[in-house]
Order: sequence, then structure tokens, then C-alpha cells
Amino acid sequence: MRRSALACGLLATVALSSPVLANEDVIKATSDPNNWAMQQGQYAGWRYSELDQINTSNVKDLKVAWQFSTGVLRGHEGSPIVIGDRMYLNSAFPNNVFALDISDPAGPKILWKYSPKQDPSVIPVMCCDTVNRGVQIAGDTLILGQADTTLVALDAKTGKEKWKAVNGDPKKGETHTGFILIVNDKVIMGTSGAEFGVRCHVTAYNLADGSRAWRAYSMGPDSDILMDPEKTISLGKPVGKDSSLKTWTGDQWKIGGGSTWGYASYDPEANLFYYGSGNPSTWNPAHRA
Repeated sequence: MRRSALACGLLATVALSSPVLANEDVIKATSDPNNWAMQQGQYAGWRYSELDQINTSNVKDLKVAWQFSTGVLRGHEGSPIVIGDRMYLNSAFPNNVFALDISDPAGPKILWKYSPKQDPSVIPVMCCDTVNRGVQIAGDTLILGQADTTLVALDAKTGKEKWKAVNGDPKKGETHTGFILIVNDKVIMGTSGAEFGVRCHVTAYNLADGSRAWRAYSMGPDSDILMDPEKTISLGKPVGKDSSLKTWTGDQWKIGGGSTWGYASYDPEANLFYYGSGNPSTWNPAHRA
């Protein structure tokens, strides 16, 4: 796992004691067990609910209360977000987003629907299936990552667009199927595409306006992967300058893969962001040193 100190954007083992850096809206919403206010449940990523009305003695009695169809018959890998009587969910491509009023036990009422316009040519370069790992929310801002890598901020009350940012280029094999995490005033987004020789990364955008704050690649020179070679340790010793480049032949690192589709977590006390990377590229190891 990689640990990135968000305050300075460097890979470091130094823990910064700054719990206030966690987004206060996210902390408030996730601290109420009646909500499911982020995909991971909370920053630690436990995906565990503290509610106990349903337990091992009565789970056998559960029955379907209502169903809701997104109208998309492909894989759905994102959890619904629930805050109070409002539920937010999105579909696989084309990534329609719904806000539902779930206060009526008889079934939900659609409050608004957001339908992105995307080029369907992104579908053939998506792996595996046209999935999406869900929206995230902070206060009145709902964040969607589209298949074509467009990051969209929506008004949670109305579904109106606040801003957009483009994270990659599907024509190069870059797509989005994965995680989004809101930390403090940043939205952190991964990327997919290792199967197509993409040099993958995680990127932070400013929550206020969608401007890019920083990007950390999965491989390359230290300046690109945001790594401090003296503070990053392997087997008890500093890894040394540009250690990533030494593990590749020539310029193979430029198509190195290392997808970052999920998952990620955050430690507010240490101010550390944790994420892992996927397979290198090219896929066939015989083609790599």
C-alpha cells in the first residue's frame, strides 16, 4: 500500500497530527449510524454498519419491501448513499444518477435524475464490464466519476452541475470504473486502463471548483509518483532516488499500468491517504523485464 501525506503531496512515513483535515461534512454524516454516507462506510473503509435492528436472530425474516431499477442491465458495483430520508445511487454506463426520497415505506420517489452524455466508444476499453463504484457526497455536493473519466460535481438538492473536470483520455485506454474519496477540500480519483498500456495515477481535484491540485503516478521518477526517496523505506532502508525507474527496462515505465480503480482509505489522525495499485502493463510478463 502507498501512503501519501496530503498536506505536502509526498509519499512519507511521517504522520501529521491534523484531524481537522478530514472533511467535516463527511465526518458528521458518517458519524450517524442511521446514514450510509460514503461508499466505504467511513474513512477507515470498514464497510460495517453499527445498526443492530437486523441481527443473526431475525435476519431470516427479511422480505423485499420495494425495488428500484436504474434501467441499466449491466454490473452495479457502487453502494447507494443514504443520508436521512434521501438516497443517491448511480448506474453502470451511461452512469445515470438518481436522488430518491425513501421516507415512504411503500417505495421511493424520484427527486431528480442526472443523465450524462458520453461517447459510447468508451465501452470497449472498459474492464471488466461497464461498472462504476459509486458516488460520494460532502454537504450539498455529490461527486460522480463517469466512465469517460469526467469528474462531475452535482448539487445534491437539485442535481444541477456545479463543475466538471476531465481526468483522462479513453482514446488512450484511460477509463473510470473505480473509487472516489473526498478528503478535506479535495476529491481524490483513481483511473483504470492498465490492460491498454496506460500509465495510471491518482489525482486530487479541489472540491470547490474542480481544478487539479496534484497527481501521483503509479510508476516513474520520484517527482511524478510524489515520493520522498529518503523517507520511503524498503526492508528497513531508504529506497533511494528514482527507485521505480530502476525496476523497468528503458522507458517501459511510460506504459507501466498500475491501475488505481480501488479501493482507498484515509486516516484523519495521521493525515495519511492509503491506496493500492493494480497489475503492471503490458499484461504478459514475458514482455517486461
